Amino acid sequence: MKNFKMLGRTLILSLVAGTILLSSCADRSRKEPELVVTLYNDSVIIEHYMNAVEEWDHAIYEEVYADWGGRSIGPTEYRYRGVVYLTDEEAERLWNSYEWVETDAPDFEFGKVDGSSLGSGPWYKCSDFDGDNYSTIVSSYTVFDGEKIVFDIHQI
Repeated sequence: MKNFKMLGRTLILSLVAGTILLSSCADRSRKEPELVVTLYNDSVIIEHYMNAVEEWDHAIYEEVYADWGGRSIGPTEYRYRGVVYLTDEEAERLWNSYEWVETDAPDFEFGKVDGSSLGSGPWYKCSDFDGDNYSTIVSSYTVFDGEKIVFDIHQI
């Protein structure tokens, strides 16, 4: 009899937990996340993720994440995309410090960064540059045109 009561309690608790889980999944499937895009023009992105860049004129980038309305389970991956405008001396130093390989222009996707002044390239990439800068994040792309670095990176 004692085992029967314990089994009954376990079954009821399992049903309650399952109902809560299913209702939370049903709510999530009905709601698309809101994409939050915040524009920055400070040097934080360079200081945290681009250690190989020593001098720059200015940077403009956006932080992007999905807001599930407080229903997210686990951490939200932040994405950063933007442009670092280098000094002439730094652009030359980076050009000479790495083996840049010409590449097709990536699909520059920005929410708030004005990409109209990026120009048409040619664009170059370098896996050694990525390795020196992005040990804790993933680079969708980082390209260099001899004057500026355009990037799209996200946390892992």
